[in-house]
Amino acid sequence: MLNRVMWMQQESRHRQIQAHDRPADSTVHIKDSTCKQDDCSQGGETQCRGPHLPEDIWCHIYFLLPMRDAARAACVSNVFQRFWRCHPNLDFSMKALGIDKRSCGGDEITRNFTSKVDQILKNRSCIVTKRVEIVFRLYSDQVCNLDRWLQIVVTPGIEELTVQLSTKSGRYYNFPWSVLANESGNSIQYINLSCCAFSSTTGLCLKNLSRLELCDVDITGDQLGSLLHNSFALQRLKLRCCKNISCLKIPFHLQQLEYLEVFDCSLLHVIEIKAQNLYNFQFRSHTQVQLPLGVALQLKKLVMSFPGAVSYVCADFPSSLQYVEALTICSSYEMIDTPVLPSKFLHLKYLSVDLSAAAFPPT
Repeated sequence: MLNRVMWMQQESRHRQIQAHDRPADSTVHIKDSTCKQDDCSQGGETQCRGPHLPEDIWCHIYFLLPMRDAARAACVSNVFQRFWRCHPNLDFSMKALGIDKRSCGGDEITRNFTSKVDQILKNRSCIVTKRVEIVFRLYSDQVCNLDRWLQIVVTPGIEELTVQLSTKSGRYYNFPWSVLANESGNSIQYINLSCCAFSSTTGLCLKNLSRLELCDVDITGDQLGSLLHNSFALQRLKLRCCKNISCLKIPFHLQQLEYLEVFDCSLLHVIEIKAQNLYNFQFRSHTQVQLPLGVALQLKKLVMSFPGAVSYVCADFPSSLQYVEALTICSSYEMIDTPVLPSKFLHLKYLSVDLSAAAFPPT
């Protein structure tokens, strides 16, 4: 895509040379509404000669570039350089920042990562950000300025936020939910956190949040319930390796929830699901868990992987869940002699049973 943009830029210059001798009234004056709104343009009116592409179209094309390609393009064009300072999608990862982990030690990588992110944020000329992704497995709270970065990039209008760290230092990052208060929380649609600790969400309303993914997050069931209290638009929820959740309650008011994934939450012993429109439920655990599934659920796809899963399906699976069409069961060497009533699976079209030890469905 970068090559395409560069070609278009060269073609634009070629046409400008050809159009040099045209009358002055052939110049096209364009109101740059998009970039003016984001404080990207300088002056109200923009002259665009030749290619019949107003600056807001160039702005849109440029914003479709991955961040690393956008940074490269900014080196060859003053216009692109101005666009670069307000790129709405920020990807802070070692790959995007061009950091080779084989070239230096962990401390040097951390300092290099921090320096580059600080430099990018320092040169930004506007605060409108749509998507932010911070992926750094060598995170150190003594070097990285993560709190300050989030204060800068999480602004009203943000739609997606990803913070993926690691726990090699033995510490979880205490994610500041306060940055999503007020208008920022109203616009956020997707949150993906890993290796973070939960803090208070008092007064937080994530009314447009449709996807939530938590991996190795230090959070309890009650804290998760507080987070979901006003998340009426939630459609997909993924929980992986959240070791402090003992009881998971999916409340009735999550009427738009269609997909639920719960993998390897080691202390979890009971799951209560009351969201009636849940379509796909995938569950994996190394211990047995109580699953009092609601009688009104419309489940059609179900994956269950835990010790005794086959026995559970044969003996305790609610006959009211008659709409299940695809069922995958994984367990560890069970001897089954319990008959299955034919009334339990009236709409079943696909069945997979794996009794090999530690056999879990692909993630």
